[in-house]
Amino acid sequence: KEEEEEAEEEEVLSYRLLDTGEAIIDLHGLPVEVAKIAVQVALEDLLLGGGPGSRGRKAPAQVGDLIIVTGIGKHSPGGVALIRPAVIAFLRDQLQITVLETRRDGPGRLRVPAAELRRLRGVPEPVR
Repeated sequence: KEEEEEAEEEEVLSYRLLDTGEAIIDLHGLPVEVAKIAVQVALEDLLLGGGPGSRGRKAPAQVGDLIIVTGIGKHSPGGVALIRPAVIAFLRDQLQITVLETRRDGPGRLRVPAAELRRLRGVPEPVR
């Protein structure tokens, strides 16, 4: 029983890996400043490995895109999105990270491309 709890603790991360190899973080319901911190922690965990309960866990070898679920502001005062513009500004202006707003992902999601994550990690682009 104790070993099971320890194993579960090791799997706690700031993001969730999808079957596609992409990482996803959901910021729904978080205050704006907490959402920005959550994105920064997820990026650090993806790039450097580690994270809460990771105990020596390394960053995934093959990093896909990071999908950031911001929502569209439906639950914000006046229905105006607060998290989305703050996260975009934080990534683009403060961290100098490329963030995409794609039709494919819909209005409540942002995407940091895998190529940008590789650039941040200092990993060269794969040869095609």
